Amino acid sequence: MDEIRRFSEEHVGAVCNLYLSAARGQTRQAPPQLQEYFRDIFFRNPWASEDISSLVFLSDGQLTGFLGVIPRSMLFRGRPIRVACLSLFLVDRNRSTGAAAMKLLRQLYDGPQDLTFGDGASNEASTVFVAAGAKPCYLYSFNWIKVLRPFGAVASSLNRFGQLGGYLTDAGGMISRPLDYLSSVAPGGLFRPPQTEYVCSEVTSDQLFECILESKGREALRPSYNLASFRWLIAHAGEGPGHVGFRMVVTKDCAGSNTGWFVYYAPKGRPATVLHVASLRKQFFPQVLSALFHDAWNRGVTVVKGRAIAQQLTLLTDQGCIFRQPYPCVYAHSMDSDIVAALQAGDSDHSRLDGSFWLRLPLEDWR
Repeated sequence: MDEIRRFSEEHVGAVCNLYLSAARGQTRQAPPQLQEYFRDIFFRNPWASEDISSLVFLSDGQLTGFLGVIPRSMLFRGRPIRVACLSLFLVDRNRSTGAAAMKLLRQLYDGPQDLTFGDGASNEASTVFVAAGAKPCYLYSFNWIKVLRPFGAVASSLNRFGQLGGYLTDAGGMISRPLDYLSSVAPGGLFRPPQTEYVCSEVTSDQLFECILESKGREALRPSYNLASFRWLIAHAGEGPGHVGFRMVVTKDCAGSNTGWFVYYAPKGRPATVLHVASLRKQFFPQVLSALFHDAWNRGVTVVKGRAIAQQLTLLTDQGCIFRQPYPCVYAHSMDSDIVAALQAGDSDHSRLDGSFWLRLPLEDWR
């Protein structure tokens, strides 16, 4: 007999075991620190509610599926809306049929939220999301990439080959560093150090929150924070051994006025990943973007990667960014077709802070 229930404390151990088996291919029991992380993310987040929650799928009393949901708050054309953000989707393929995934999604879609939003679905999950009724948001489903140190980027990519890759990366670094230096000083070269008119100031979460409040964007869909929820989010986005080089930076003009901000991971000698980059006014964005690249260069980063910003695609191209994404990975479902239409049209100000990209789950071995 199949049954769907609200995720509760009694399911934590089984869900964590399912995560290790379904996502990591491991049969070991989940350690206490992984279970505590699940409790913190799904039960103690500042948006937690009784009616918008994660779901578990039970087959003959055995937990065989999990749909991780974090409620969020947003504004749609000025009115508050509730959002169910998909953060984790697990199914035990050995004990469950494909119907489990479909039933979990359809029950979630029938919930009281105004919008169900998934950011970062795999190609396989994408098929299930669409079959259950979600719509792909193509403008947010690809990434931009800015190469700063091309030879270092090649060397750092060797890490994917395990322990041998680590040795190759170290050896490649000895060769790539002088080559990247030469490419940075070559007259008219493509990889000269980025320059900016703005001053970069590293800030606290409270200072960043105050800067974001100054933003007067006109996008139809916008995230809505209070100080407590923003502190919680930033604390989790920046903690853990996998989140290397976390930086929150506000940019200022020569008069000392705020112009924008960026939040990203900047590990030295490796690719940087942007969670959020934005400007207080549209005309400030080119220099804010230059400031991001300037800061990343100074941190020793090889490549800067970020999620597409629909309103800024031309400016990203103008600054030498390239784009790639092999399949749609951002999906939305809502009974209000205007909300989905806004996302599909690129009329949204959300960032990776508003999805699930900041979670530590895939970055640690949890042993």
